[in-house]
Amino acid sequence: MDVPEKAEFDEDEVTEESRIFAALLFARLPGFRRYAAMEQIRDDEAWTLVVNVPAASGDRRAKLVIWLNNGYEPSVGFGGWHTHGGFWGDTEDIARSALIDLIEDILAERYVLCEDIGGKEDGWAELLDMSEEDVLLERLTRPKTPGRVRLRSWTGQLDREVSLEDLERGTFA
Repeated sequence: MDVPEKAEFDEDEVTEESRIFAALLFARLPGFRRYAAMEQIRDDEAWTLVVNVPAASGDRRAKLVIWLNNGYEPSVGFGGWHTHGGFWGDTEDIARSALIDLIEDILAERYVLCEDIGGKEDGWAELLDMSEEDVLLERLTRPKTPGRVRLRSWTGQLDREVSLEDLERGTFA
């Protein structure tokens, strides 16, 4: 695996897609600009945007990483989970906007990181939409789920371990 070359962000040096996405991202989340850098992957001469934002909770396993996959597809990682723009919209404009909406929802803790605890998939992570009723019950009763998960949130206020028994007893608020 190639390790990317990194440098301080310079919008005059990055690809057009990086400039477009950076302008949209920083217009909606101006505080993210201080975390911006640019990277070169492999022997490609093009520089692309990369933003590493530490979680407000201080948990290194809950940081946000924003980058352009293969230099053109905006992508977002939250802890051990990630997604790409193509999953969120069928046009570049829709995908860009949807990813920034997603980032804002992570910051607002609508979405949390959910990691399996134990079993074959120990540490496997996915994003849960906490505005959906019974989302934890559905997650904990899936086949192959070890029956216990760890939630990680942006601020840490929703961080906890949860089991099906916790839900049954009503001890998860």
